[in-house]
Amino acid sequence: MSAKLIEASVDDVGTIVDFLSAMQNELNEFSFDSELCRQSITKSFDEHVHWFLFLDEHENKFGTCHLQSVHSYWRLDKRYYLGAFYISPTHRKLGHFKTINSELKNWVVDKGGIQIYCHIHKDNEKSLKTFSSVGIDPVEYVLCANHWGD
Repeated sequence: MSAKLIEASVDDVGTIVDFLSAMQNELNEFSFDSELCRQSITKSFDEHVHWFLFLDEHENKFGTCHLQSVHSYWRLDKRYYLGAFYISPTHRKLGHFKTINSELKNWVVDKGGIQIYCHIHKDNEKSLKTFSSVGIDPVEYVLCANHWGD
C-alpha cells in the first residue's frame, strides 16, 4: 500500500477537525470542542501553520498533522514543530508512517529546514517506538510550562 502527503487548505478544516476528534476519542486526554478546534485551525493558517492530509493509494484521506516553523536564534536554518499527528486505526501498521515521515522531511528540506521535532508523552510507548523507527528519538529535556486561564 502506498501513501502520499498533501498540503491542506482552509477548505479541509472540517476533515482535519474530524481526525483530531477521532484522536481525542482514542486518547481521552481532555474534553474536545469541535467548534473551538475548527476556529483554532482556521486561524492557524494565517499564522503560517502548515496542515497536511495523508492519502492512501485510492486517494482516501486517513490522517493529518501540522508543521510550524520555529524561530532559531542560534542559526538561520529553520526548525519545524510537528503536531497533531494522527493516522486512522484502519491505516496503521501498513508502512504509511515511514512514507509520511519521509515526505514531511522532504517538505522541510525544501523550505530550508534542518529539523523536525515533536512532543510525545514519556508513557506513550507506542508513539515513542514508532517515531524512533524513523530516527526521531527522545532527548533529555524537561517540558516546562506556565498555563493560565481555563
